[in-house]
Amino acid sequence: MLGSRADAEDAVQETWLRWQKAVRPDNDKAWLTRVCSNLCIDALRRLKRERARYVGPWLPDPLSPVGEQTTTAEAEQSELADSLQLAYILLLERLTARERASLLLHDVFGYSFDEVADILAIKADTARQIASRARRHLKSNRTRFNVADKEIQTLGAKLQAAVADGDLNGIVKYLSRDVELWSDGGGKALAARNVIVGSAPVATFLAGIFRKADGGGTRETGTINGKPAVFIYDADCSLVTILTLTTDEMGQVNRLLVHRNPDKLSLAGKDVMLI
Repeated sequence: MLGSRADAEDAVQETWLRWQKAVRPDNDKAWLTRVCSNLCIDALRRLKRERARYVGPWLPDPLSPVGEQTTTAEAEQSELADSLQLAYILLLERLTARERASLLLHDVFGYSFDEVADILAIKADTARQIASRARRHLKSNRTRFNVADKEIQTLGAKLQAAVADGDLNGIVKYLSRDVELWSDGGGKALAARNVIVGSAPVATFLAGIFRKADGGGTRETGTINGKPAVFIYDADCSLVTILTLTTDEMGQVNRLLVHRNPDKLSLAGKDVMLI
């Protein structure tokens, strides 16, 4: 819902505190879901204002390892697995707070529209319309979220090899013409201040990032938010960059997400699942 671990923890804590003080409801789960969802909606409205003032592009928090944080039953739900991906969470930022809540509650967590309406204090038809509108917004984006991990790993390895060779033309070969690169430094690490668009500019930026890693640093392949990622360490073995990608219908990279904000890297730096 929030794309921020700290804000999610705050919402859960506030929900718990309110539950402790409340008269026990007939249905604990329904009460907790209603309160937490509405706290998230309020938080989203505040966060949207804060993120509008963020230095450079904002990316959701990278979390690792997601696979061990979900139950077996949840892991089997493709909708939930998709919702954990960084690119999907970033895409949700385009929605209003109520659209985001309606879509996630119904499509990801399986609540009926009657239940969603009760949670959000709206009519069932309204909840259905809001979720439908949200789906249309998401459908217009070409990012693929059902790409097999092995396919992403293979494409990532080829891209890394081209970058390691300093072959800009080779890098471009794996990028879509209108590829986007989002680099999140938060004003605390060197990063592009704007989203970079186009295969040639993105190739040049990637070559610069990996060239720095070759100055005594290392690169590892691992998992972030349930999907393959590249981790770049400096000469002191400190994590300085996390790189993830998505592909288009042609199997080319159409979006690269580059985490460089040290505050966000700290969320993934201690227990990264290395492959």
